[in-house]
Amino acid sequence: MANKRNNSGRKLLTVGPDAPFQFTEAYKSLRTNLEFLSATTGAKIILVTSSVPEEGKSNVAVNLAMTMAESGRRVVLMDGDLRKGTLSRYLHIPASHPGITSRIAGSADWQDVLVPMKKSSLVVLPTGPLPPNPAEMLGSDRMQKLFAGLRDYAEYVIVDTPPVTVVTDAAIMSRWADGVVLVVRPGVTMIQNAQLSKKNLEAVDAKILGVVVNGYDAKKSNRKDGYYYTYSYDNYYSDENARTEESKNMSRKRK
Repeated sequence: MANKRNNSGRKLLTVGPDAPFQFTEAYKSLRTNLEFLSATTGAKIILVTSSVPEEGKSNVAVNLAMTMAESGRRVVLMDGDLRKGTLSRYLHIPASHPGITSRIAGSADWQDVLVPMKKSSLVVLPTGPLPPNPAEMLGSDRMQKLFAGLRDYAEYVIVDTPPVTVVTDAAIMSRWADGVVLVVRPGVTMIQNAQLSKKNLEAVDAKILGVVVNGYDAKKSNRKDGYYYTYSYDNYYSDENARTEESKNMSRKRK
């Protein structure tokens, strides 16, 4: 699948025949480990979040969902950012398209809101019209019913959420999910922010399934300045092969 850009010009690099081998294998490894966790814990609805913006969580959510769908499983990729609709912009889904808010309001059926991806068992659930009160909507009984409907429909639901230290959305939605994957990025995620993210998620009894180090550069892995968070938490799943790469390194490899 080709690279995509949203309106801000930021790239969304995706797995596919043109993607670098290491990039694709990293997501396959992440998929394998999450499938193992699912088999042992029943985790089916998985939130993907980060500490702050620019850590690449949306990229991770899209590629994880795509990789899971490649195995023939029915996967829903949900845009849980009711403030900006980040995934909808990346995937060029019109803001007017019915989605989560339409379904909750009762103005659209499931067949109206789910957007199938070409040549894949992956479907996308966009935000729909952005609401003035996203936090209240996310915590409502109707949102709980929407998650219940997704649980019946799909084998896996991957939910892209806003950064957990910026707004409370991910913490609120964790009540309806089975676990959370936290994305961190060397050079962006500071130790304090990662620790605060962990604290905020644990405060609402969210189950942290693991940490994905995005944009990992093995050549710089020996840095020990302590300023940026580059390694996963000791008590949670960590796999070096599940560290994804994007941005300029990926662009150079494609040439």
